[in-house]
Amino acid sequence: MTLRPSRRDTAVALSGLLAGAALAAAVAAAAWPSSAGTAPTPSAKPTAGPTGASASSPANPTLPPDPANVTMRPKEITLPSQSPYTSGKIVLMPLRLTCGLSTIEGTHAEQQAVGQYCRIRVALTGNDAFTHTFDVAKTALTTTAGTSIGYSTDAQQVKRQPEQIAPVGSHDRYEFDIYYDVPRDVTVNGFTFSDNEGGQTVHATLPVRDWPFS
Repeated sequence: MTLRPSRRDTAVALSGLLAGAALAAAVAAAAWPSSAGTAPTPSAKPTAGPTGASASSPANPTLPPDPANVTMRPKEITLPSQSPYTSGKIVLMPLRLTCGLSTIEGTHAEQQAVGQYCRIRVALTGNDAFTHTFDVAKTALTTTAGTSIGYSTDAQQVKRQPEQIAPVGSHDRYEFDIYYDVPRDVTVNGFTFSDNEGGQTVHATLPVRDWPFS
């Protein structure tokens, strides 16, 4: 006669197997090293923003860099690197300088300087969510003689450079030349500008040097 285990015996045996499996799993889990506890913690690194500045740095007004492949014009020098200058919501950076120009030529005219033409290349942006106006008449070159020279309307028009930028778009970048007719017996030593909305006049120092006249 064949003996078959009762349902109760089968249930007890199954319960024993499951309990043994659970105990083995618990032992294995306790012995296995925790990946969360042993994994190296990555060091926190600041995320670079679009200008390369740390995202945790204060939001200072900045300008995109000058184009890398610049063709220097005769007598033109690159100005020393410096922080942008701010008047109101206008942020400006002097880029390059030329003096000692006797004549300038445009597409339809030639203009003789009364003294010497000086040309400064600048970049500017509007550091605001709104539009603003930049007026070239709010700029000047200062000299070692203590004088201040306004821009030359005639030269600016002959060279087809702006006399006013309106509007200065929000965070847009503009790069252009400003021309001045400077007496030949004085030397340029600075550049000043202000915004068109009552901002303070800002002075940027320019290198003093002898400029050959031609």
